[in-house]
Amino acid sequence: MRLFYRFFIIQAFLFHSIVCSAVIELPDLVRESNKVISIAFSCNDERYKGIGEIAFNMHGAYRLVSIKESEFIIQMAILKDESVGLRILNGTTIIHESKSNLSDTYTSFLHLLDKAVEITGSTEDLVGFYSGQFAFVGNRGDVSELYLSDIFFNKIQQITFDKALLTRPKWSPDGNSLIFTSYFKSGFPDLFEIDLITLKKSTVAAFKGTNTGGVYSPKGDKIAMTLSNDGNSDLYTLNLNTRNLKRVAKTKALESSPSWSPDGNQLVVVSDTLGSPQLYLINSRGGSMKRIKTNISRYCTEPDWNPINEDLIIFTASIGGRFQIVLHSFKTGKSTQLTSVNGGALQATWMPDGRHIVFTERLKRTTRLVLLDTVSKKSNALHSMSFGDASGATYLNH
Repeated sequence: MRLFYRFFIIQAFLFHSIVCSAVIELPDLVRESNKVISIAFSCNDERYKGIGEIAFNMHGAYRLVSIKESEFIIQMAILKDESVGLRILNGTTIIHESKSNLSDTYTSFLHLLDKAVEITGSTEDLVGFYSGQFAFVGNRGDVSELYLSDIFFNKIQQITFDKALLTRPKWSPDGNSLIFTSYFKSGFPDLFEIDLITLKKSTVAAFKGTNTGGVYSPKGDKIAMTLSNDGNSDLYTLNLNTRNLKRVAKTKALESSPSWSPDGNQLVVVSDTLGSPQLYLINSRGGSMKRIKTNISRYCTEPDWNPINEDLIIFTASIGGRFQIVLHSFKTGKSTQLTSVNGGALQATWMPDGRHIVFTERLKRTTRLVLLDTVSKKSNALHSMSFGDASGATYLNH
């Protein structure tokens, strides 16, 4: 029990170490076409023009140029009724015109940014992600709480006020709830679900021992988790329709950090069967576990399966004494180190487009969220340090 408790603490809270910061340096990564799309962008509102320029600059697939040099011209306008207009030209030919009038101007603007990405990046199968929302752990004082934010950290909302240690949340596919582990009430790690409309919490699992690693299936009908109610940390799934709790794997080792395949048929999970954390595949209905030979580290943890491309997972690995983010392809069996940060990088999760990831970067005495394009290798910090510590993000397109 004590061994697992220590293992859980290392897995969930290793980002609190005090370390030095460094510039992210990435190796070459050949995965998809690295085509750069030249665009000219304009907006009749200076504030929104600035947001649009930041959006395309941070993407990795775009380069802002003059109209004369551009492949596409993207024009956006804030209209008198507070709606937003979008026009896209290829040369002098208008190829798209639309208008958005959602809950507010800012939301409409982000929605049309996504539309612009999908139209101008259609030959590269680009998917917009600017109109989604982060859920993450924030610490703006002495305690950690859950927060929501847009990708530019302009609209930030605190959603828990428990003053209790907690770990990274996970979205439900419908965007109505989050699941997370917290020491709230019992003083031990239990799984909770929070309704994002009412902000009311309900207990998902509070068995004797530890209740961690909760993550919804792609269809939202099941939750995978690890429980130590029988004295050892094993992998379970909870059917949300029948409330049936099923043990998926029973081993003598410690399991943690499950992640679903895009079709929901498999799980990738961490197990210390070989004496240190490694990654394994298992059928989500149960069966034997098959090790994923990453060939990069003796310590591999925090896997996250690409939501679009079932061939790819990302995970955290100890490399050279520090945690870094690694990309692994099942087809090639190749693992590629994505980050090389002196302070360390961890808690990576895929963005909905299956191209970008967001991870927690460890800096001196603090942590921040960083967006990384796995194709161009471009990275951008998502918020200023004035916010406080931010870690363990998960993102959903609404």
